[in-house]
Amino acid sequence: MEQLIPSSKVGIKIHEWYKMVRQFSVPDAEVLKSEVERELNEMEEDQDLLLYYQLMCFRHQLMLEYLESTKKGKPRPSIQELLNQIEEPRENLNGLLRYYSFFFRGMYEFEQKQYIKAIEFYRNAEKQLAYVPDTIEQAEFHFKMAEAYYIMKQTHVSMYHILKAFKIYNNHELYTVRKIQCLFVIAGNYDDLMCHDKALPHLKNALELAIEIDNKRLISSAYFNIADCHECMGDIDTAVEYAEKAVEINLSEEYNNLPQSLYYFTQLLFKQKNYERASEIFRIGRQIALKFNDTLFTSLFEYLKALYIHSVNKEEILEVFKYLEENKIFAYVEELSLEVSNQYLERKDHRNSIEFLQKMMYAQTQIKKGECLYEF
Repeated sequence: MEQLIPSSKVGIKIHEWYKMVRQFSVPDAEVLKSEVERELNEMEEDQDLLLYYQLMCFRHQLMLEYLESTKKGKPRPSIQELLNQIEEPRENLNGLLRYYSFFFRGMYEFEQKQYIKAIEFYRNAEKQLAYVPDTIEQAEFHFKMAEAYYIMKQTHVSMYHILKAFKIYNNHELYTVRKIQCLFVIAGNYDDLMCHDKALPHLKNALELAIEIDNKRLISSAYFNIADCHECMGDIDTAVEYAEKAVEINLSEEYNNLPQSLYYFTQLLFKQKNYERASEIFRIGRQIALKFNDTLFTSLFEYLKALYIHSVNKEEILEVFKYLEENKIFAYVEELSLEVSNQYLERKDHRNSIEFLQKMMYAQTQIKKGECLYEF
C-alpha cells in the first residue's frame, strides 16, 4: 500500500507558499501552490489542513487581483467561488484558522470598497491575534488595519498601526512592496493632518523604491499619491502632471484601480478649468468604471457630471451624497461638500454654499465620532 504524505509536511509547504504570497512573489507562489495541490491528492485525511489550503487559495487570488492587470488574467476560480468554500465551516475553526478566515474576508470586503464590513472582520481577526506568532503576519494585520482606518479618516489610529507595520517590514529586505505601501499610508495620514511637507519625502522615497523593483502598479500609485499631495499644497498644474503619468500606466496595464485614477485625473482637469480635456477623460473614465462594475467610482463620475457638466445640478449631487452617506464613506462627503460649496460661492449663491459647508461639518463630525466604525 502506498504511504500517504503526512499533513504536517503539506502544512509546512502551505506556509512557505503563503510567505511568497506576502512577498508578492507571483512565480514562486504559483510553483508552491501547484506543489501543494499535487501533494494534497496523496495526503492523509486532515479537514483542518484542507480548509487552510482553501483559505490560502483565497489569499493567493487576492494577491493576483491586486498585482495583475485585468487583461492578463487566465481562467481561475473567482473570488466569490473561493469565498463560498471558506464561509460555512468558520464556526468550527481553531484560533489561527479563525484568524485567517476573518482577516482574509476583511481584505476582500476592503477591495469591494465595503470599508465598514472590512473593519468589522479585521476587528474579529484581532481577537484571534494571540494565536499568530509570526511577526510578518502581525505586520500584515497592522498594515491592513492602518489602510482601512486611513480610508475612514481615523488618522491617528491609522498612523499607530502603520508605524508598527513599517517597523517590522523595514527589518526584512524581502518586503519592499509592503514598505512602499506603508509609505503611501504614512504620507496619506500626514496629508490628512495638513502636514504636506512631511508627506512628500515619503512619497518620493516610495517612488524611488517602486522604480528600483520595476513595479508598474506601485509606480503608478506613487505618481497618483504625489499628485494628490501637490493638490493639497495648492499646486494643481504639478498635480495634473503626476496624475497623467499615473493614468498612462494604468490605461496601458488596466489595473483594477484604473477607475479611481481616471476619476481623480478628471477632477483635477476640471479644477484646472481644462474643460475640453476633462470632458474627454470623463467619458473614458465613466465607461471604465461601469466596465469594472465599480459602484463607488461610477457614483463619483456622476458627481463630476452633476457639478461640472450639468453646472452644479443640486438634485444629482444630493443623489450621490445619499449613496456615500448610506455607505458611511464620509471622507468623500467631506471633500466633495467643500468643492460644491466653493462652486456655489463662485456663483455668489451663499445659501447653497452654506448648506454644503454644513454637510462638510456633518461629515467631519461623523468621522471624529467614529460612528462609521463601531456599533456600540
